[in-house]
Amino acid sequence: MGESSKQLVGSWTQAIGTVVAAIGSTPSLPIHENGRRGLGLIGNVLQATGNGLEADAETTLTYGKLGNIIQATGNIMVSAGLIIDFSGDTEERLVISGDLIQALGAITALGSADKSYIVIGNGLQALGNSLQAVGGARELKEEERTVIGLSQVSNEVLIALGSWTQALGTILLAIGLTLEEKN
Repeated sequence: MGESSKQLVGSWTQAIGTVVAAIGSTPSLPIHENGRRGLGLIGNVLQATGNGLEADAETTLTYGKLGNIIQATGNIMVSAGLIIDFSGDTEERLVISGDLIQALGAITALGSADKSYIVIGNGLQALGNSLQAVGGARELKEEERTVIGLSQVSNEVLIALGSWTQALGTILLAIGLTLEEKN
């Protein structure tokens, strides 16, 4: 597979992964909790795979390559948090940390941005991952303070909004790359 084909396949794999994860995080959809976790896991594995393909397609170390490596690392952390049965709040902390690392990767990739779709796409990914991390952190704090009895619905919505914002960013990047390859 050529480098440009690998990058194109990687960007679409990542985009599909973000959509799968976003579907799993949408509270209004009638999906059982195990189904949500499964969709989140599948989505993050696809994202890590896509980021890995994109990083591998770049032959020199650039901010874009480094950003993809960092994002893949964040996806692996989220996946570990979803698949391994840790005690206490370790799972949620891994997911939050993974989201923040993904945001850092998207911001790092901006260092190589030379097209508007790259700037906007990575900016949306960073924003989306940050919203997910904030929602997860708020949810974690409420679990620790159950005496207060605050509703977690707003946190679930914040996480879903972040997931769909991230998905929009990856789709924009994949479309931009596809159109660029056609020219």
